[in-house]
Amino acid sequence: MTRISGAALFAVVVWGASFVATRIALEAFTPFAIVALRLTLGAALLAAVARAGRARLSPGREDAPVTVLLGLIVGAHLLIQAVGLGRTTAINAAWIISFIPVVIALGARLFLGQRLPAVAWTGIAIASLGVMLVSAQEPPDFARARLGDLLQLGSCFTWAAYTLVAVRPLQRWGSLPMTAAPMAVAAAVLWSAVAVNGRLLVAPPGMAGWLSIVFLGVLCSGVAFLLWFRAVSAVGPARSGVYLYVEPFVTLGLAWSVLDEPVMVSAVAGGIAVLVGVSLVHQAGKERM
Repeated sequence: MTRISGAALFAVVVWGASFVATRIALEAFTPFAIVALRLTLGAALLAAVARAGRARLSPGREDAPVTVLLGLIVGAHLLIQAVGLGRTTAINAAWIISFIPVVIALGARLFLGQRLPAVAWTGIAIASLGVMLVSAQEPPDFARARLGDLLQLGSCFTWAAYTLVAVRPLQRWGSLPMTAAPMAVAAAVLWSAVAVNGRLLVAPPGMAGWLSIVFLGVLCSGVAFLLWFRAVSAVGPARSGVYLYVEPFVTLGLAWSVLDEPVMVSAVAGGIAVLVGVSLVHQAGKERM
């Protein structure tokens, strides 16, 4: 159990650091290039793991359309985040991304008919107010922060769509095929976009830029996904989901120390409100089980 908890915590810490790594990578690479490189490295690592374990790498032919759709969604999701991080702080992005469970709960209510009790609606209201508070004041040196915040909020909806669309295929094929195959599809689409656009770099990349790309691809899109799904399979989504509350605080500490981003009281207060609201939604979900 300790090893499973450590795996979940490691994945969350890595994902918290991904916002900082993306901001560093944006100094040298275009958003399209960052996401294409990240997905290529992640898909390659997952393919190697599947081959080493003689595991299935892709779902059956009948789920090929869904696999392509999931690839398009995850590619759009990461691209929206990368573009948004060029306009807002990593701290704001992490707080807003914490809103994802609320969007998933609303999507489950609208498309799957799942009931939401009163406490869940209270949590949704609190978390929504928290997001507005995070974006209420633009950080210094980020004149377009509200646009960046809006893009991060949009990525909450893309990830919710990915989660809801993937439910049944994940049950049929397992997490490795339904992670690796859409990731490969997304990488192919993003490389096509890079080829059409013709731009890979905005400046000559240094060691920090290349290390950020490797970190995003190998650790964030490869190792962290494997460890997270292992934890979810072992202890369930409810218990493993508790670790997600750590993610924005990891981003906060790293963005302040590495990027020298301002820690604004309004953003922290709003972020905490988001987490409180999400915890209420999460608690309501456990009570329905």
